[in-house]
This record gives sequence, C-alpha cells and structure tokens, in this order.
Amino acid sequence: MAIWPFRPSRANQDGERLLEAVTQAARRPALFAPGRIPDTLEGRFEALALYGALALIRLRADEGAGPLAQEFTDKLFRLLDAGLREAGVGDTAVPKRMRTLAGAFYGRLEAYSAAIGADGDAALAAALGRNVFADEAHAFAGTLAAHVLSVARTQAAAPLDALFTASGWPPAPQ
Repeated sequence: MAIWPFRPSRANQDGERLLEAVTQAARRPALFAPGRIPDTLEGRFEALALYGALALIRLRADEGAGPLAQEFTDKLFRLLDAGLREAGVGDTAVPKRMRTLAGAFYGRLEAYSAAIGADGDAALAAALGRNVFADEAHAFAGTLAAHVLSVARTQAAAPLDALFTASGWPPAPQ
C-alpha cells in the first residue's frame, strides 16, 4: 500500500520520459567521434542543451504542452544540478554554476530556435559552431546543423508522443 495517496501527474511522468529520450539522443557516440563534439563535461553539456532545446522548440509549438515543458525543464535542471554535485562542485558554488548553466541553456535555446525558425543552415551552423566548438567555421558545424534541422522537421511533422520514442530522434550523423 502506498503511503502517499496521490499519483504523479501525467506531465510529471511524461517529463521523465522526455528527459530520458533527450538524454539518450544527446549521448549517442556518433556525436562525440574525433572532429565532432568534444567528449568533455562542456561537450556533454552542449549536446544535452542542443537536444533539450529541440524538445522545447517542439513543445512550444503545441498549445497544451506548457505543463510538460515546465516538468521537462525542471527535471533537466535537476539533472544538471546532480551532475555538478557528482563532479565535486561544492554546495555553496552550485547555485552560481546553475545560474551560469541556465543562462547558457536559454541563450542557446533562443539562438537555435531563431535559426531553425528561419530555416537557415548557415545561421544554425554559425550558432552551433560558436556555442559547441568556439569556432563558427568548425568543419562539423554544418553537418550538425543539417542534422538538427532534420530532427526539427521530423519532430514538427510527428505527433507530440513521438518525442518519447527513438523514432522522434533521428540518428546522429555518421
């Protein structure tokens, strides 16, 4: 018998499922091959921020997805907080680091959203190059931009439930 008589909300359950799908997509080994996203703590953050931004861009397009978007965002930042703590960041430094990460995440969300909305490979490649590689002309930025646009188009054409499955997250470029 459960001690707490209430079940988690649908948005809470779906937020957990979406975070799992985003995390799986952001951890694909093909993203971290040589010449691609660096396999560092910062590189892993960039991949998670990129796929998290894609999820939020899709959720923004659905009027009824506000509660799910909030649950997903809350869970994403709890994951980042836990990651900082596991990496040994002290309790007093975590809030400052979280503010920095939140600012970076939302900045990327707006930059990627604007570039995807304009359907501009060049603008998205520049944003990815600047954020992920610290080099707007990085060789993999254009390939990654084409992949991101493909994912965004796939997600826009699919029902919201597809975000919870592997089919909603096309494979990373080889």
